[in-house]
Amino acid sequence: MTVRIIAIIIVVLVLAVAVFTVITPYPAVYFVRWLFKQYPYVPPANYGYYLENVTVQRNIDYGSAYPSGTLDIIKPKNFNGGEKVIFAVHGGAYISEGDKTEFYYVMLATEGFVTVNVRYAIAPEKAKYPVPVKQLEEAYTFIKNHNDLYQLNLNTVLFSGDSAGGQIVGQFVAMQTNHAYLESMNGISHVQFRQVVPLESFDGVVLLCAIYDFLQLEPPPENTMKLPLKKLALAYFNSANVHSKLIASAGILDKITAGFPRAFITDANTYSFEFEAKEMITVLEAKNIPVTSVFYDAAEVALHHNYQFHLNTPQGTQTYQKLIQFLNQ
Repeated sequence: MTVRIIAIIIVVLVLAVAVFTVITPYPAVYFVRWLFKQYPYVPPANYGYYLENVTVQRNIDYGSAYPSGTLDIIKPKNFNGGEKVIFAVHGGAYISEGDKTEFYYVMLATEGFVTVNVRYAIAPEKAKYPVPVKQLEEAYTFIKNHNDLYQLNLNTVLFSGDSAGGQIVGQFVAMQTNHAYLESMNGISHVQFRQVVPLESFDGVVLLCAIYDFLQLEPPPENTMKLPLKKLALAYFNSANVHSKLIASAGILDKITAGFPRAFITDANTYSFEFEAKEMITVLEAKNIPVTSVFYDAAEVALHHNYQFHLNTPQGTQTYQKLIQFLNQ
């Protein structure tokens, strides 16, 4: 092989890598997935106690039209059918599989709640926006249609999500309580949504370090989580234009109606989305929607994104206790 041919091969390879990096969401997706693995969440030291006091039905196929449509049902060991039901959606920037937060919902089950841990198809390989929002609708509908098997109290339901999962939950609940928003989504999306949750059954929504408006994150304000937003937008929304109509449709700050349920909202003060959480609270309170909020002063302690899943810290423990109080109201 001549030097000229070797040089041509090197140039072609360099160009291929450059094209791969520029016009696809990779390698940013791989980097973010790797990054998430470097910061595992921390259950309490006595987590074994919680595991011993629940029963778990794992990997139930909820009949999704899309990949990864499974859920787990976590019940208190003394389940009686009257417990409030929490549908939980994991985070992971829409591009990461997530069972990292299962321990949190195991803990909530021991407090007298049933938790339904919902998985969804991650971007970009399996599905794109707004499929995960539709899958939450599918999961709820599956439980509703098969409740002769599970005997859950669907008269009192909450929806909980962290980070990207919080955005999915917030958007789902906003569509369920705002018919005009649901119809507008059906007008621009290849996915069609339905109103499936009776309004009177909503007991609340739990939003943990969630995103409420993508348009406010480009450019990201100071102290906000620094992620390759345009690459993640390309992965999840199939568009690097963070000001596109499709991406704007995921923002809910201007979609909240008086029918939105009471909310528990928290966020970290460092490299997260605290400024959006506080704006969401302003929107809810303007609609006279009760809000329980938990924030910590950065001057006293720096807390990073999803701090609430670190149950080895005073702040994580305190937020968990305040969440229990909210759920019991």
